[in-house]
Amino acid sequence: MSSALDRLAELVRQAESKTRAQKLGAETQQAADRLRVAEERARCAEQMVHERRPIRMRELEQAELDDARLKELTKKLAHSLSQLDPESRKIAEQESLTAQTEISEKRREAQAELEEILKESDASRRELKSARDQYQQLRRELDQILPHLAANFASEDRLVRDAETYFPAGQIQALAREVDDGEKHFGMLDQKEQFAQLKIWIGRFRRLQAWVESGNSDLTDEEVAQLREIFPRLVGISKQYMPGYIEAFSRAFETDWDAYVAEAEDQLKVALDLARLSKETEQRRREIATKEQERRTVAREIGHSALDELKGVIARYHLPEEGVEEFHAVLNRVIAGLGTSDPKLIELVRPFAELLGGKDFRALRRNLERVDPDEARRQDTEALREQFQDLLAVTKGKRVIMIGGDVREEKRRSLIQVFDFDELEWIRYEDARPVMFRSLAQRVRNGGMDMMLILKEFVGHHVSETLRPECEKQQIPCLMIEHGYGAAQVAEAIRRWLQSRAAVESDQSISA
Repeated sequence: MSSALDRLAELVRQAESKTRAQKLGAETQQAADRLRVAEERARCAEQMVHERRPIRMRELEQAELDDARLKELTKKLAHSLSQLDPESRKIAEQESLTAQTEISEKRREAQAELEEILKESDASRRELKSARDQYQQLRRELDQILPHLAANFASEDRLVRDAETYFPAGQIQALAREVDDGEKHFGMLDQKEQFAQLKIWIGRFRRLQAWVESGNSDLTDEEVAQLREIFPRLVGISKQYMPGYIEAFSRAFETDWDAYVAEAEDQLKVALDLARLSKETEQRRREIATKEQERRTVAREIGHSALDELKGVIARYHLPEEGVEEFHAVLNRVIAGLGTSDPKLIELVRPFAELLGGKDFRALRRNLERVDPDEARRQDTEALREQFQDLLAVTKGKRVIMIGGDVREEKRRSLIQVFDFDELEWIRYEDARPVMFRSLAQRVRNGGMDMMLILKEFVGHHVSETLRPECEKQQIPCLMIEHGYGAAQVAEAIRRWLQSRAAVESDQSISA
């Protein structure tokens, strides 16, 4: 049986617990209020570090450059001061003093704000750490004494977790998680996005590394080990995707890491905007292609109807003695819908080739002259033409020169038919001597061609090095054909050129 003293002690303990419980809820709420204020202060300070500090750092750098320039000008002025009249000498000396004052004032303002930003950042972190520690201590006590009140502080508990990112340990964990998540989708980014994102990660790593080496980070051995594990992962990502040279991977490279990360974040924003614009452009291109396909479908239906009408004209009249005007009128409608290379049209008008005079039927005449008697081969050509129909806007009626390989007349005619070139001159690589190069370069300068194709597999590098600069000056496409000289390879080179041109136009649009 307990003694009276033990019973008295238990009553005192219960009374103290009730008294403490009455005060604990209010103290925890006060600590939560302090935590919110401290977090807001730290967030504003961090924003100033990211936004204002790089600006002020650039101002300091500019002040140093201006100061060096002023010293150089002062030296030059000292050598030629005797050449100035007294009034000009007085003005020069006054301007020198004014410039020195302006540079000093700019340096002083930038330095003062930098110091204030860093001072506020450090102070806000200390206050946040103190508020966090106080809140966590009270929350642990609250869970023991009044666990049913824990739900009232759910938002403050989340705030504590978010506040960890203001401290090295939390930043290490956040960076590790971000690299882990980002690595899974890194291949979906384009090269510019990959380059900027990797710069952000390595910049944040180097900033934390510098913090650890300064001895002020208060990290555990486990947290330091977690930080070290991040670097080889970043190296692996860089080697796998090769987005470009990033100097921060070199241990010898040192810089202002806050400014470095801020610059990389700006680069990522630009890259994301470019990627978005590219996707929107591609979407518009697909929409236009769909509408164009629908238009061509309607046109072909009209063309087939006109083709039936043309058959009726041929059956009804005794050409060429009569019905020539109606023949021409209906034939133009057929061409508008089916083009000039439709096999059925060519077969139908072949007996009336003498009626196809004038510029309106020039392309049809060429197709009649080039037609292959082999029906299977003619069908293949038509199928290729249909496959690359979207490229005709940039190939139709063009004067083209192709260099390399052995000239095959059959293939040359096929390329003309597929892409509706006005003419295609094929020059063997062995024939492309220096004299020929000079002649071709002169033809480029004179506008004697609209497009140049170079068969990369069959020519040396000096061919493109000699002719491509001349083509670029005249804005004439100079395309490298990979692996052969078939219609598919030519189409692929044209598509690459169109994509490159679209990217340049997008960059120019953004710059404007």
